[in-house]
Amino acid sequence: MEIEATTPPNGNQTVQVIQKLVRNLETRSPWGLRRAVDKDRKADDSTRPAYARPDRDTFRFFELGRDEIERLEDLVPGSEVQTSRGTAWLSLRPLASFWRPLPAMPQPVEDRIWFDIETCGGRGQAGFLVGAVYFEAGEWWLWQALARDRDEEPALMELVTELVHKRPRLVSYSGSKNDWPFLSSRWRHFDMPVPLHKDHLDLFDAAAAMYRGVLPSCRLVTLEHHLCGRWREADLPSGFIPQAYNEWLEHRDGRLLAQVMLHNALDVVCLLELEPYLTAPWSPLPPRVVPVDPVVVAVPGI
Repeated sequence: MEIEATTPPNGNQTVQVIQKLVRNLETRSPWGLRRAVDKDRKADDSTRPAYARPDRDTFRFFELGRDEIERLEDLVPGSEVQTSRGTAWLSLRPLASFWRPLPAMPQPVEDRIWFDIETCGGRGQAGFLVGAVYFEAGEWWLWQALARDRDEEPALMELVTELVHKRPRLVSYSGSKNDWPFLSSRWRHFDMPVPLHKDHLDLFDAAAAMYRGVLPSCRLVTLEHHLCGRWREADLPSGFIPQAYNEWLEHRDGRLLAQVMLHNALDVVCLLELEPYLTAPWSPLPPRVVPVDPVVVAVPGI
């Protein structure tokens, strides 16, 4: 299933509307979360290299022509799909339809998926979006399955099961410790078997081994800045994603949910771009010790 996007480009309006929506969401967020997000933002701004370019220079995921409530279907191409567990929503489109030019990619292997998830919180909470990239028929595809409300989560999990059965080799960023155990807990919650997979390449382990002490951090967005040369111009911080989904459940405004899907899409395509750097026997960046505050140790008698 391939669905073509038809919305006209209107980049400046899109950025302005999303920034306004994120600010409004931020004002209703707990103070501690706002403080943590602001700390990350300042760190990202201060350490972002000059050669990094805004994501929208090459990555046009959706566009907004006005500052009004929009239907998700009018922003992100997709359709309702039927499973034995009910309905969910699925978007499937070639990366080349919204990402131009495509960067260098890993060696295409058709039984692999590069994946990331979005949830309503930690373990025990619901999951509502799973995104994956895979190679098929000579082309790279973005696959995103969405539970439009909490009742659709079992159908979402069935779609993920079908995807893993077809492509059982996994690539993630810290997903072996977080994403896959979370998905496994949701399959068990719904009395569904956990699908078997062949192997799981967790790129975080390679990033920590190669870039800890070289880059300011090993956060995915930090590697995106320094290795992919890209920063997210109007990103929805990951800490606000559960609240954005709750806003969607209450108001059905597709704009914030489309931005969640964009965040998810950027996370999974980062895996594609980063894998050649993180699986090479050499580092493309020169060794550089990031300055750290000295640790003061109290010595008895001094």
